[in-house]
Amino acid sequence: MKGNLDYIYSELRETRTELLTYLNYGQKDERILQFIKDELRDIESALEKMDNGEYGKCEISGEYLPYEFLQTIPTARSAGELEQIEQYCRKPIYS
Repeated sequence: MKGNLDYIYSELRETRTELLTYLNYGQKDERILQFIKDELRDIESALEKMDNGEYGKCEISGEYLPYEFLQTIPTARSAGELEQIEQYCRKPIYS
């Protein structure tokens, strides 16, 4: 799993660089800037957890989150986020 986390770590660092670029040189709309700042805060938290060996643990239960979920949402903090995503990703009744 270490190799897998290396990939997520690399992606988080790359995303942080891109967002910092937008923050410093790009977007000036205050509404969008707030989304960028929020995402940067989440990325910084995830990177810090990786450095401390706490990445992937649910902040509520302490259980590890599924790796597949972390690949999709690498800044996830709890299993509750997984439940919300599953709710929105269900197949429609009628297709």
